[in-house]
Amino acid sequence: MAKNNNRKKTKGRCLCGQVQFEIHRELRDIVNCHCSKCRKFHGNYGAYTSVKVENLKITEQKSLKWYKSTTDETANVRRGFCSECGSSLFWHPKDQPNIAIAAGSLDSPTNLKTVGHIWCSQKTDYYKIEDDLPRFDERWSK
Repeated sequence: MAKNNNRKKTKGRCLCGQVQFEIHRELRDIVNCHCSKCRKFHGNYGAYTSVKVENLKITEQKSLKWYKSTTDETANVRRGFCSECGSSLFWHPKDQPNIAIAAGSLDSPTNLKTVGHIWCSQKTDYYKIEDDLPRFDERWSK
């Protein structure tokens, strides 16, 4: 997957500002996830970038809550959200070095671009993927 070469500090936050964060390293370009879990979490497909956990600094976490999934393939995943405004922010698989960050939570400009789609096998019927970017039925594969 493509990496963004923008090394300056990137900031992000939830809608109400009670969860804020900074990223001090390179972000991965955006991947759209069409799985049913992201659809329930975001209200549509999820658009994510990611970074190593140690490069994410949460600067305000007054309303940050974590939901831990207890079912099927996401049993070791936690999802971060703001309990005040409901913004979905993070996706973090247990014991993994990277954390996914909802692209919509980043302050503009991001200098990122969408590079592909995953879990297309679970895409719902009310929209079409109309670009020529790589598509995968499940996880990203080389």
